[in-house]
Amino acid sequence: MSFPVLYASGMKTFLALFNMFPSVLGAVMAVESAVPVSGAGQQKLNLVLGAAAAAWSASQEQQKLSKNTTLNAVNALTLLTVAGLNAAGVFKTTQSASESPVSSK
Repeated sequence: MSFPVLYASGMKTFLALFNMFPSVLGAVMAVESAVPVSGAGQQKLNLVLGAAAAAWSASQEQQKLSKNTTLNAVNALTLLTVAGLNAAGVFKTTQSASESPVSSK
């Protein structure tokens, strides 16, 4: 490969990563807003990284997202979010019998 081809390829990667910054910033701000708990930095980071990983996994399955792929990604993001919020102490994870959800059956 010649220098211009390597440079162009490297620049495309640089721009793709650099253009992610607003999305990453928005995700960090959303997590900070949702989890206003000090000392939960690792859980917050895990939430952002997990969301990125779920989005990346979904994008690798197909270029055009199917309903199933989209719902799987939303499921992964939801599980990740709940686990992160639980780990940060935002949600209480214990319920007494009187607080148990009522069955819809």
